[in-house]
Amino acid sequence: MIYLRKSNIKDLNHVCNNMRVMDKIEAYYQTGHQPEDALRLTYLAGHKVLTIAKETDRPVGLCGVVDNGCIWFVATEELFSKKIDRIQLTRKGRIWVDSLLKKYPLLYNVVYAENKSAIKWLKALGFTFINYHAKYGQEKKPFYEFLRIA
Repeated sequence: MIYLRKSNIKDLNHVCNNMRVMDKIEAYYQTGHQPEDALRLTYLAGHKVLTIAKETDRPVGLCGVVDNGCIWFVATEELFSKKIDRIQLTRKGRIWVDSLLKKYPLLYNVVYAENKSAIKWLKALGFTFINYHAKYGQEKKPFYEFLRIA
């Protein structure tokens, strides 16, 4: 079983050290920074940062939003290793996003076009993909822009 809870620095360090390969690639392509540094900066800028944890309180992901409604999510490979965890992630993710929409009129971000699991998850959470950018970010790679309006 997975659940959301308030994040701490120990969680951040664990996720930085065990980040999914695709999340590392996406972070680097978007920012040009080492993925762990990009995640640390995002964590510090986050207004509401939560840890996705498993039954033993082991962190398997981080998610958050910054003041302007830019939503983000980074995971470890472990989070996507079992179908039941993916199903719970979608259910709990919808509840989290719905709660954010009570405060933020718009949630948005971009996702690397090759990050198929993230795109599938975002669609399940009700996000709409509005633009394709063939050359986005520091590395000029393909990204999709997505949003969800309250």
